[in-house]
Amino acid sequence: MSPAISPAMSPDEQQIRTLIDTWCAASADGDLIAQMNLMTDDVLFLTSGSVPMRRDEFAAAFKSMLETVRLECRSNIQEITISGDLAVCWNLLEINVTPIAGGATIQRAGNTLSVFRRGADARWRIWRDANLMTTV
Repeated sequence: MSPAISPAMSPDEQQIRTLIDTWCAASADGDLIAQMNLMTDDVLFLTSGSVPMRRDEFAAAFKSMLETVRLECRSNIQEITISGDLAVCWNLLEINVTPIAGGATIQRAGNTLSVFRRGADARWRIWRDANLMTTV
């Protein structure tokens, strides 16, 4: 999880940190609806060795994954920069993937670079996400 929210943080940074924590909790809970509410309609996920994944593709992959594994996520935010209605976050992310049927937990860790867009409702959502995690 990200560090405790400091009173010196801007409300925008606080909201982005909360979004990241909510994303991790939704991943662990298998809550796709919560995740979908945290991303823009035109979100794009970039991962090494794969074609870019759009919103519907993410949803299908997440649903499929939930049938076989449980996820645990830890976030260590390194930097958040906000400019107007866009924000960039560099995050060291750790994910444990545990098979439901039993077996060894797979640990993945690495840097992610996420771009958030503020919507007309003043809420921040994930717009672009580049994930450079590898198996540990």
